[in-house]
Amino acid sequence: MRVRRFVGDNVAETMGKVKRELGSEAVILQTREFREGGIFGLFGKERVEITAATEENPVAGVKTPSPNYVYHVNEVKLPISRSVSDSTDQSGVIQDELQSMRMMLERMNKHMEGLGKEKSLWPLELQRWADHLQDKGISENLTKSLIGQVQQTLSPEEWMNDLLVYEQLEADVRQICGQIGLIQPGFDKPRIVAMIGPTGVGKTTTVGKLAAGFSIVDKRKVALITADTYRVAAVEQLKTFGEIIGVPVEVVMTPTGLREALDLHADKELIFIDTAGRSPHHDLHMSELRAFLDRAQPDFTMLVMSATTQTADQLQIYQRFEALATHLIFTKLDETRSSGSILNLLSQTKLPTAYLTNGQNVPYDIEAATPDCLIRYIMGEEMPYA
Repeated sequence: MRVRRFVGDNVAETMGKVKRELGSEAVILQTREFREGGIFGLFGKERVEITAATEENPVAGVKTPSPNYVYHVNEVKLPISRSVSDSTDQSGVIQDELQSMRMMLERMNKHMEGLGKEKSLWPLELQRWADHLQDKGISENLTKSLIGQVQQTLSPEEWMNDLLVYEQLEADVRQICGQIGLIQPGFDKPRIVAMIGPTGVGKTTTVGKLAAGFSIVDKRKVALITADTYRVAAVEQLKTFGEIIGVPVEVVMTPTGLREALDLHADKELIFIDTAGRSPHHDLHMSELRAFLDRAQPDFTMLVMSATTQTADQLQIYQRFEALATHLIFTKLDETRSSGSILNLLSQTKLPTAYLTNGQNVPYDIEAATPDCLIRYIMGEEMPYA
């Protein structure tokens, strides 16, 4: 059996290719619509692909059996069978079958056109921007809001101007993520910074980056405290950081021990507390965390969240930790191609964003979460379609 793939601009054109190449006895195996060309799936041309087959050397008078779900190019499978002896003039039946096939193809074509309309919620000039935003991880609802603002603010003629559209989107994104809050060292007493969040988001590494930056680069007096006694590796990691950058590290087991460690380093300008990762679904874990924070009374409580976490999970985590947090830190921005997903959370919170991390190198792979920095991650390094 010969199996061939045919591609055309529409169903009718592609079916014509099938008939010319394989003949009227060809069997249609699969039909699909796809985009060809373009950039990142945008601006591609709609195409139709048909996979068809025919026997290499068909036996005269014998047709190849076909499953119920396939059809021949020039005939529609009928529920009854006929033999040659049933009628000596088949021309009328063939004409009827050809007409049925034409009607079937017309219905298929209309159905495919309808699917295309359902996918395109916006004018073509704006749809590509909507696709870009969603490709970056921005939710469908937030994308609708952003593109809707462009549609209302700019005229249809301006939709063709990529620079104007980008500038409008950038301004709207900037409004959502414009609130930042950075750590400031204390003067008459130490500023206490606690890291909280679920397991595996990189709290300990983030503590190390911040401590190294303030102690080595800014020449501030810094101390580290870890209350993450659930993980031996976390304790050892923080001790290693402390030895490298020359700052003291205290390990505490209880809220009372935490208070004593803080009092011990009352001469410092900054004290960073690394807490154990807590499951937002575990009430006891959350109660334990609250007990530590109540004794520490931190000036900054940073909720650390990974940019690789799905939006639904990010929102659930945020809702559980929200009452304890004063700032946000997003980590692992280097590990996702959809870092725009952080905008989904920022659009639903008034907490300022403090820092962004994008790698494992201490103390370098951390940035202040300025609006320009956030926009770069959310919208992309460069303006699309430039």
